[in-house]
Amino acid sequence: MSPPAGRNGLARVDFGLLVTILVWGVNYAVIKAALAELQPLVFNAIRFSLATLTLALLVRGRAPAPRISRPDLVRLALLGVLGNTIYQMIFIFGIARTTAANASLIMASCPVMVAVLGTALGRDRLPAPAWAGVGLAVAGLTLLLASGRGGGLASGNLTGDLLILAAGVAWSAYTVLAGAVMARVPALTATLVTFLSGTPVLVAVAVPALLAQNWGAVGGRGWFGAAFSGVFALGISYVLWNAGLAALGGARTAVYQNFTPVVAAAFAWLTLGERWTPGQFAGAAAVLSGIALTRLRPPPQPRSQPPTAA
Repeated sequence: MSPPAGRNGLARVDFGLLVTILVWGVNYAVIKAALAELQPLVFNAIRFSLATLTLALLVRGRAPAPRISRPDLVRLALLGVLGNTIYQMIFIFGIARTTAANASLIMASCPVMVAVLGTALGRDRLPAPAWAGVGLAVAGLTLLLASGRGGGLASGNLTGDLLILAAGVAWSAYTVLAGAVMARVPALTATLVTFLSGTPVLVAVAVPALLAQNWGAVGGRGWFGAAFSGVFALGISYVLWNAGLAALGGARTAVYQNFTPVVAAAFAWLTLGERWTPGQFAGAAAVLSGIALTRLRPPPQPRSQPPTAA
């Protein structure tokens, strides 16, 4: 995809990225509300089915599908199970047990996890400021986990926070491992392939929950949440995000993602009544500062850094 020409084109791209960040930030509270009516696995099965259909329609409406080598197809299929099955199962049970704001902030630390994993696997090298950022982000996450309402580490949110942290590790591993394939296959096409491989597994795992779900208890929040999360947060937003990567590059586009936890916390406060303790605010500030320091390095190739999906 070629960059849009002129200021008007760039303004449209920036606007699209702002819309994407708003959608992703709001999505955390939307998921929390929907899980009051839908079982976690049922919610995932519905929203990923809708997301896969949306992406398929969007990709089909663009350029002709490129040829993908068989080895890359196998790699993408396996990555789909990691990034769209294992990660999402951990994530959805985690967010059901913690706050939307905590989940968004912990997931926002994924660039730090990606940097550490990339270095450990010999695919990246971190300068000194970035390592300082890693330390600051880890300290912030520790403070966040220890400062929840209801008794710090004894808080009922801790299990959910730890699950979200595990989900972040799974997503970061997906991001690092996907880098080489994403450099050879257009990002949207690669994303669609990972959804086509991961979604059927999600649906298969959810069959018992689908049969046990009390469908009569599902109201507007449940159906709206699944549709919003699938069509907009996982479908259309991927297209807008990749348009930003193509037009602005990875470094400038990544700046927008730093605002996701801010939007998530604000919307969760307005709609769910979530409140933070002073310790959580301090932890959030440390995490966001650590993320900024970690990104003080040469910008990565756009396709090697998929967005952090919720």
